[in-house]
Amino acid sequence: MTEKTALVLSAGGMFGAYQAGVWDVLSGAFKPDLVVGASVGSLNGWLIASGISPSSLVDRWLNLEQMSRIRWRLPRSLFDGVLDSSALENTIREMCSADALQTDFGVVLTKIPDLRATLFRAPEVEWRHIASSCAVPFFLTHHQIEGSFYSDGGLVDPLPIWAAIEMGATRIVCINLLKVRPWYIHGVVRAVQAWGKYTESSYAGVRIVEIAPRQSLGSTKDSMYWTRENAERWILQGREDAESAVPAVVECLEWGPGRGLPDSGESERCSSTTFTV
Repeated sequence: MTEKTALVLSAGGMFGAYQAGVWDVLSGAFKPDLVVGASVGSLNGWLIASGISPSSLVDRWLNLEQMSRIRWRLPRSLFDGVLDSSALENTIREMCSADALQTDFGVVLTKIPDLRATLFRAPEVEWRHIASSCAVPFFLTHHQIEGSFYSDGGLVDPLPIWAAIEMGATRIVCINLLKVRPWYIHGVVRAVQAWGKYTESSYAGVRIVEIAPRQSLGSTKDSMYWTRENAERWILQGREDAESAVPAVVECLEWGPGRGLPDSGESERCSSTTFTV
């Protein structure tokens, strides 16, 4: 079986700056065969899959002043959102029109109203798919794709490892912004999973390295409002955590098929060996 290495990027709003910091270091350790993202992870994922330099990705996160100007509005429908999402959508349009994908890419969206996580793959991915994956319910505009409305890609599973496996990944490096999350976010995810009759995928035989902050990156408000100070702090933390993770990443990628897996225990959610930094 051909080995495929995936980079999986979780949901997490403005905490996405942490992913930029991790990738700034991690890009020197491996090149993914495919990239998968949910919510803000789809934004970072598109840019990484398009070949953006790590320093340019960091620079984007340090210069998002347009995202700090939040405009509230009276929504015209449940799918319209109480926040003006024009700045975000303009950024996504610019990003998707300027950067052609160089690596296989997938984005996860949540289908409304059945609350099913849905994977869309390049070349069918357009700016609306990214915008929909970032569309926090009731806050940001939801878009209609092929006759159905879609919402935030992290609602069902903030870290869509399953999507990378569906795309053929046998080795996965994931950056999880929400490893530690408030009880109410955990409750929302559980409720959505129950409504959509979500069943967890089997990860047997897949080697996984999970990079995640040991503590919450901030409050819910921090995850929604951009500030340069927060972005700088999260990028720095991402770099530091990635430096610690590089040996585990290299070990994961070098472990060939048929050799078994190093004995480092099983994670709670994964039947394969998982290194958590």
